[in-house]
Amino acid sequence: MSPPHKFFVAGEQIVADKVTLAGSDVSHIRTVLRLKAGDSIQVISDSDKRLTVRLVEVKTKEIRGEVIASETVNVESPLAVHLGQALIMGSKFDAILRKSVELGARSVTPLMTERCVTKTHQRAAERKIERWNKIALESCKQCGRTQIPKVADGGVATLETFCRDNDRQDLKFVFWELEEKRTLKDIAPNTQPRSVALLIGPEGGFSQAEIASAREYNFQTVSLGPRILRVETAAVVALSQLQSLWGDL
Repeated sequence: MSPPHKFFVAGEQIVADKVTLAGSDVSHIRTVLRLKAGDSIQVISDSDKRLTVRLVEVKTKEIRGEVIASETVNVESPLAVHLGQALIMGSKFDAILRKSVELGARSVTPLMTERCVTKTHQRAAERKIERWNKIALESCKQCGRTQIPKVADGGVATLETFCRDNDRQDLKFVFWELEEKRTLKDIAPNTQPRSVALLIGPEGGFSQAEIASAREYNFQTVSLGPRILRVETAAVVALSQLQSLWGDL
């Protein structure tokens, strides 16, 4: 038997063990999955609980269900990682987003930096943000996360805006190909960090001026090794190392 299908719902849609689903979830349940009253689904609502819900009413615009089981799950990393990723060509940003969600990133912010090849205008950015949030949602379902990461919460940002917004994170890193000495293994915080902000540049890397700007906000430059990595590889390696050192890998 295949596992129940997962759906993320807002907290206000769960009242006294009664669950209401609306919007696109209704169409998916009715016309794609063809579920009926009596069938069960899994519901997650930005908490450590995974609910098993039996469908009670399946209507055209609304579906009602009742919670029949609740399971506490521990799948979110104790390390809140906030990724600032420069925009890159094609669908590579989409791929980085998927892997970042799988690796436990708490938020992903697209950045427009000096050497970005792609340029995103406001209307195009809004369409991309909608798609990126759908990707994050689907990735959460796939990997079993209970919290949906924030993606482009304030739109496409500048490097300075990201640095300023993440000024209070416990650790702050900018991964830079010209850093030849310091790696994450050389970082020895006095206490276990609970949050990290990291910056990863576009295909052409960060400029010297951008590195200087990040350092003004106390971001440390670190290396990912002696070889120059593709952007999409760098993001996965950086997140994996952070989770291995201070997270849950």
